Amino acid sequence: MKTNYSSELFCGHCGRKGLARVLSAYSERDMETLTSPCGYLVKQSSRPWGTAYILSQCMRCEEMNLTKIDWHDDFSPADYTYTILYPASGFGNKYKQP
Repeated sequence: MKTNYSSELFCGHCGRKGLARVLSAYSERDMETLTSPCGYLVKQSSRPWGTAYILSQCMRCEEMNLTKIDWHDDFSPADYTYTILYPASGFGNKYKQP
């Protein structure tokens, strides 16, 4: 996951899109396990995609947001899919940049 995603975050409270203060971030990358027809482990490698959870603070209204990001190594942060988990209802809970 690229680290310049914070300028793409969207505030679920006031609707501002732009740079947010990232308070905490957790990212997980899927693992792919390849096995032989007999069931023996042949290879285990990281997949080039994953999911991240970002706790951020809006620079305008200073409210907290929790955002889920589905990312891929080949995409730029503008191509990631962002879903606002908190607040539960607000300005466009699921959004993708045009």
